[in-house]
Amino acid sequence: MAGYSAYQLDPGPLEPSVLTQQHTHRSRDIWDGSVNMILNTRRCDGKLWDLVKKYPIHPRVLEVIELSGLYGVYRSNRPIIDRSLITSLVERWRPETHTFHFRTGEATITLQDVEVLYGLPVNGDPILGDELIRTIGDWQNICQRLLGFIPRPQDFNHNSLKVTALNAHMLEQLPLPDLATQDIINQMARCYMFWMIAGMMMADTSGNYLKLMYLPMLEDLNVVSSYSWGSATLAYLYRFLCKASQSNQNEIAGFLPLLQIWAWERVTVLRPQVIAQRDIENNFLATLPRGPRATRWFAHFSWTDTTKHVLKVFRDALDSMTEDQFIWEPYSDELIESLPDYCRIGRDIWRVRAPIFCWDVIEVHLPDRVMRQFGLKQMIPTSFLFDATHFHHDRRGRPNTNWKIEHAQWLPFWNQRLQYICDAPVNREPLRYDDPYLIWFRRITRLVIGNPTQRPQQQEGYVPNSTAYETMVRHIHSMVDKAKALGDQPSMEDLYIFRAMVRNEGEKCLTYVHEAARINVQADYRRDEVHDDHLHPPVRRRGKGGVAGRMARAIEKGRAPIEIDKSVSEDDHTTSDIGSISRGQTQEFTPGASGMTYQPTNTDIVLYMTPQISRDPSLSSLENVFGNYRPQHFENVPNFTSSPVPMSMEIPDAMTNLEDSNIEIEGNEMDDSNSEVDGNDPENASGGGEPSVKKKRTIFPKLCGTGSHQLNQHGIKKTTKGNKAENVTKSGNLKIWKFENLEIWKSGNLEI
Repeated sequence: MAGYSAYQLDPGPLEPSVLTQQHTHRSRDIWDGSVNMILNTRRCDGKLWDLVKKYPIHPRVLEVIELSGLYGVYRSNRPIIDRSLITSLVERWRPETHTFHFRTGEATITLQDVEVLYGLPVNGDPILGDELIRTIGDWQNICQRLLGFIPRPQDFNHNSLKVTALNAHMLEQLPLPDLATQDIINQMARCYMFWMIAGMMMADTSGNYLKLMYLPMLEDLNVVSSYSWGSATLAYLYRFLCKASQSNQNEIAGFLPLLQIWAWERVTVLRPQVIAQRDIENNFLATLPRGPRATRWFAHFSWTDTTKHVLKVFRDALDSMTEDQFIWEPYSDELIESLPDYCRIGRDIWRVRAPIFCWDVIEVHLPDRVMRQFGLKQMIPTSFLFDATHFHHDRRGRPNTNWKIEHAQWLPFWNQRLQYICDAPVNREPLRYDDPYLIWFRRITRLVIGNPTQRPQQQEGYVPNSTAYETMVRHIHSMVDKAKALGDQPSMEDLYIFRAMVRNEGEKCLTYVHEAARINVQADYRRDEVHDDHLHPPVRRRGKGGVAGRMARAIEKGRAPIEIDKSVSEDDHTTSDIGSISRGQTQEFTPGASGMTYQPTNTDIVLYMTPQISRDPSLSSLENVFGNYRPQHFENVPNFTSSPVPMSMEIPDAMTNLEDSNIEIEGNEMDDSNSEVDGNDPENASGGGEPSVKKKRTIFPKLCGTGSHQLNQHGIKKTTKGNKAENVTKSGNLKIWKFENLEIWKSGNLEI
């Protein structure tokens, strides 16, 4: 797509000082779109667990397996391997450092993981031997002595034995009688252990052959537990991780259950939810030690919150993984103390920085690169002088090789391993984004694996978006950084340059993440401002509007945001220029002639007008009060202007022309003949009208604000005269004339 050459997401490394083999790594081909396959996982232990399920291991055989140090592998059983999950982890494995390079930093499988998860001994002699040239006859004699049967010649392939031959022999022997001799018990125990070692812990890529070189090491059952099976298993897994991370590989072997359970323990976005625990069906387990930590994952799972067997999802989850999605210390001190003794007996060397061995395999254990996994502060690690292409060397074409002599230059590191224990201050809080280690790490690592440009136009299934997210975040971060560089007082030239840069780079960024269609559309992502009174629409009421208590109940329920004076008629609402109510919304008052600002309260909003005689004839028209709806019965009414009345203010007497000293109020009726006023403004009007003849008084009417209560409280009565209703009240010096569209209040001082 056009624009890619102008804007490219650099996945790293920005500095090639650490990842020197990036040009042959699997991640390069994934970025280029040439490799997207799922690795084939090789092992040959399936029939072993079928056999164990059909014929539970005899308790006497289990005692021998327990003494050998391989009991934890048996108790943990065989999990179903997710090839896609394994592949996503291999894509982030780096042979140069023997660590996974995640977004949050380096992490790896350590000796602690091997011993805690599977109980394999880590502190012992290395798994090394003398690889002599042996004939098929020699191997037949060894199998007869140690395993109890003689395989056929066609069951051998060089120095390997067919799995089917061993399985057939064990089916003939099972179930073992309780009175079996100790030699038969030992031979059957070797069959189980040999199958677990060569078919599971150190499985090769053949898929149906077991390497016989491990069998002589099981001859003396009293010394089997003295070997460091844990470090050998880890070295063997390291070797196949290094091989599988290369671009030309399509399969992986080794102790893959260890790799998968390690990921489940630490990466929360990859793990399933455990529904119910399971255990091996064996009635004799009550007399034996509990299983290691890995038995937690021999269970029934739920995949509601995660997925399985989908490489795109796993890759995308790791590309966007955050700090809180990786557990650096899944094994607390309390958890470690609760495990059986065989799961923590080698804790003194969990942080040893030394080579580890498994016959021809030699790898290096580097806990100093993952100190956060031990609760310690992570510093910038130092490089280990080790050949980055070490995994190309193997035992092919190397007969009669004594691997102790072959690895003589590295053995002293392991033999003196207690001198190479890594240590650091205790890490009391997560690393900040600006920590020196993370700043260094982000420059030397391959941060993302998936490429946002390598996406078909009509892709089916899950569409990864983590790299697009990373692209946008980097773009925004760059904009913020450049804006900070401008300072507080940038020049106009700098602002124009910054504007052009934001526009151009933003368009390229949107194009790069397949969002170019947004460029020609105005950005409209904010909703319209919503006022509080929009949230409470008016409540439609039925029946008589003045029913006592209805308004109060509506206010309590939050369904009546506006309360008005009940003495104001509906016509007043429609003709008033100072405030109106339309569909539950209140228009704000504007400052009037008094020069004061109206501030409504939460309980009372008084809507009425104070009539005043204006000095300006142009503002004294009747339309200023009534608009275009002029009452027919007002022919000679003086011109008025409207202004809001504050809650308490001095009101000039605007009713001089209406005042008649001979006005008499009989009962509740008022004589309309005395209400005529002069149509001309007074020449000496001051303050909106002439002073009132009557003495000013202050009235404090207490209005309850509900329907007829207000009328009865202040002596207001309704009378019908012709087709026109009039309300008359007399309270102190307060006089009210209520017409169809106008309400005039007359008094000296009026406080409401």
